[in-house]
Amino acid sequence: MKPLGNRWGPWLLTGLFLVAAVILFLLVYEALPANQHFDALIVIGVLALFLALGSYLAESFSREPTAQRSLAWGFFGMGFAVLFLTVGLGPTYGVLNVTGQLFGLLILVVALIVAVVFIGWRGRALRATENEEVSRAAWRQETPPNAFTYAAANSPSVPTTAPPPASNDPPRSP
Repeated sequence: MKPLGNRWGPWLLTGLFLVAAVILFLLVYEALPANQHFDALIVIGVLALFLALGSYLAESFSREPTAQRSLAWGFFGMGFAVLFLTVGLGPTYGVLNVTGQLFGLLILVVALIVAVVFIGWRGRALRATENEEVSRAAWRQETPPNAFTYAAANSPSVPTTAPPPASNDPPRSP
């Protein structure tokens, strides 16, 4: 039996967390001078990835982690999008040279590969757990065996059928 609760509480908390994240991102962007906005965008991308990790870890504290999961995916996508666009457009704005751009993109691609591998590993573990839960639910639906019938039925000394009567021997008298 699930506990009764409000349905809008987790989503309200998610909305407030998003507002706080937007304010944090704006604060980082405005705190640095105009000639360091490239660095601010890098910091915002990294912060978004850390917020994605925090949202992912927050899933373990909730019975229904849909809100945390959506935040984790949103911050994950935003973080990598901001980082790839910032590093990719660096030479266009004269912030990076082409070698620095390629090195930065290489680091980002490796980080994305590692993240995707971990996502796949976690997804496989979740599917395995779901399969185990199906088996457990089926097992719970079965009636438990009686200890006496279970022991008698699985004893190696008890034959499964009675042996046929011997027809060659004459009956014995008492």
